[in-house]
Amino acid sequence: MNRAFDRLEHIARRPMARLRVRQLAALSDAKKDRGESATTDEHLDLGLASYDLGNFSFEEAICFVTVVLASQANDHTQKVYKREFSERFEAIREKHGLRADKDWAPGEGPEEYEALNAQFETACERVEYEFLQEYADRTGHPLLREAAELLATDRAEFMRRREVGRQSLFGPIKE
Repeated sequence: MNRAFDRLEHIARRPMARLRVRQLAALSDAKKDRGESATTDEHLDLGLASYDLGNFSFEEAICFVTVVLASQANDHTQKVYKREFSERFEAIREKHGLRADKDWAPGEGPEEYEALNAQFETACERVEYEFLQEYADRTGHPLLREAAELLATDRAEFMRRREVGRQSLFGPIKE
């Protein structure tokens, strides 16, 4: 029943979304004319308004949102790496005679390296969720709330749906 109300809310957002998309496009054009770039919030607003207008599927919107938030999340992940992991990774590399600028292929490192790498992956996943949840809380947008909930409860399904959106927007990965 909740999904039905969310769908009705999505439909009800369309007239406002049409106006919002026009406003955001005008803002974006004006910034381009001045040689400026849109902010993360402006990109996110445009994506959410496009979703509300029906221009994006849920999967495409998840992809769009995660691409927009990726830069900020990546910056934060790098801070977490430097603060919590870099010295520990370096110590393991040194212990096993691996240069500082090298890493083992996935699954081929010593057990302690693989364990630390798993901890780092968990930290990266937590950062991704926190950024999505922060924007869901800030905007109150149902798409972001649903995406954050899906990421928290079923990461594999979130990743599958994001990949469906990525392929829809950008096509298959060419090898």
